[in-house]
Amino acid sequence: MKVLVIEDDPNKATQVLNFLNELESISSVAHKRSYQSGLKELYDSEYNLVLLDMSLPTYDIRPGEDAYKFRHLAGHDILSEIKRKKKLARVIIVTQFERFGEGRQYISLKDLRMTLRLDFPESYVDTISYHPGRTTWKEELVKLIEKEKRNDKDSSS
Repeated sequence: MKVLVIEDDPNKATQVLNFLNELESISSVAHKRSYQSGLKELYDSEYNLVLLDMSLPTYDIRPGEDAYKFRHLAGHDILSEIKRKKKLARVIIVTQFERFGEGRQYISLKDLRMTLRLDFPESYVDTISYHPGRTTWKEELVKLIEKEKRNDKDSSS
């Protein structure tokens, strides 16, 4: 299984990437850190699975840069592009937050899940709550990866 991780937080990315590299079912893992670099990678290559953060910077931040436009619902925007471009990748949101958006335009994690299921039934798999000190996110991720592997086998039979 070929996996793309789109995650800007270095600690979270390291934990997720290290965990994925331990799994036998994963043949390759790529990592991008922003909305634009993740989208470009999705346009240029095919992936079975995308692990996607919901909130991302618009572009990769270079050393010495501190000003950038942050996209609070970048994950939703990437799912929209996957749908528009008819990409076959399945997406699991991996997030540390319970609410998304900015100002008065917030959406709860529960409402976000429902929205993603309705808007992207072909690509959205589920959402995992990531907590750096816990292992529950790893257990949930393994279950979802195994489910996706079974679905791949069933659809190719």
